[in-house]
Amino acid sequence: MSKVNGRDLIVNEELLRLIQPVSDAQLEKLRETLLKDRTKRVIHVWKGFHLDDMEKYKICEELRLDHVFEEMDFQDINYAGIYVCNNQLKRSDLAVEYTKYLIGQLYYYHHATRAPFKQGDSQSAIADIIAEYSYISPGTVRKYSVYAIAMNTIFDQDTTFAKFILSGKLRISHENTIELSRLRPEEIRAIARSSMEEKLDHITLSYIRNEVKWSHINTKNPVSRRERSEEKARNSVNIRQMPEYDPDSEVNSLCLTIDSWISSIQRVSNSSSFPKITNMASLKLMRKLTVLEHTINLIQESLVERTNNND
Repeated sequence: MSKVNGRDLIVNEELLRLIQPVSDAQLEKLRETLLKDRTKRVIHVWKGFHLDDMEKYKICEELRLDHVFEEMDFQDINYAGIYVCNNQLKRSDLAVEYTKYLIGQLYYYHHATRAPFKQGDSQSAIADIIAEYSYISPGTVRKYSVYAIAMNTIFDQDTTFAKFILSGKLRISHENTIELSRLRPEEIRAIARSSMEEKLDHITLSYIRNEVKWSHINTKNPVSRRERSEEKARNSVNIRQMPEYDPDSEVNSLCLTIDSWISSIQRVSNSSSFPKITNMASLKLMRKLTVLEHTINLIQESLVERTNNND
């Protein structure tokens, strides 16, 4: 145990995403446990950050219960993320969507650290190991990793909205979550705002498309709620109809931009200022490149599987 001043602890936003909000009933159970059992009053922390004992700490402070801090020894935030994910996955009240998100995040964190896997292990091996102790298939692990990336994009725009989705208070399919994450930031925020205002419990693809349309209209001219409702009713049938499209169009567009990405990366790495960038910028770039590498590996695996199936 180490001496830590609880008032100096801060919340890490990335780790906070991994924690499902605690219900009133669970808080009451935790309160009773802490009152009865002094050995449960251990607050785990890492480098001045809370991990997943924030509610426990708040209760101990509120009731003035003696408690101790235990400083965890993690190499970096990826290891801390693995710790929090594993703890949260043990919760009996964990929502289905949060379970998917945490498994997806585990895949990302293990990929970033290679822990506890060897350096030479492939993406498939990481998925196999996580799948074994999660009692799901490796393909499902990879599917959840894509879901986690999508949810992190939504988190970046509206934390409350993302938590509503993961806690099961706002239902949206896996596919529609991916579609939502592909929108522009202002469009995601518009959908988050409107769905929360309307107190929806379910978001469909037609709703997403309609809200995107209205978000652009509202930036030009103010529209009354009545006009908006009438327009929604008139267009409801058309919205559900999928327009014809070229299945290769997005891939062709991506292929055209990849050369530009490579050129940009090479230009930055060859610039005279690159060796002088700050540690914060280095870490930010490393994380972005890791996500990019992870996404590339996923699509490559998908292409290989498709090619093998077609042989």
